[in-house]
Amino acid sequence: LLKRTSHMRGELKMKMCPLTASFHGFCSSNSMKVIRSNQDLTERLKIGSIFVFKDLSSKSGIYKTKLLQQGINGMWFLNQSDEGVIYHKYFNPIPIKTIALMLMAVSRFSNSYFQLDDADNFL
Repeated sequence: LLKRTSHMRGELKMKMCPLTASFHGFCSSNSMKVIRSNQDLTERLKIGSIFVFKDLSSKSGIYKTKLLQQGINGMWFLNQSDEGVIYHKYFNPIPIKTIALMLMAVSRFSNSYFQLDDADNFL
């Protein structure tokens, strides 16, 4: 797993971009109104790092957001030949470093999404 970090980073980016955009409601547009809306959404998600919670409004269920689970499933458990299935003992429980990596990807994506030139280079 450790020998494939740059490949994994690219794969994580490709899988987390659409998941994060869809999950949090980011919109793709050149419209200044939409860009501003994405900026506002990013700022709201950064306040108190609420993007890590299952319930954003009550700040409950830390690290139990469905986005995190969807990302982990898509990244490591999509089919029988994926790393999470083959090396399942390393994913039970999910390592803290894996959770941190996923949350970093969500955070970095959210921060760069509204900046059209940076969205493709967020990791």
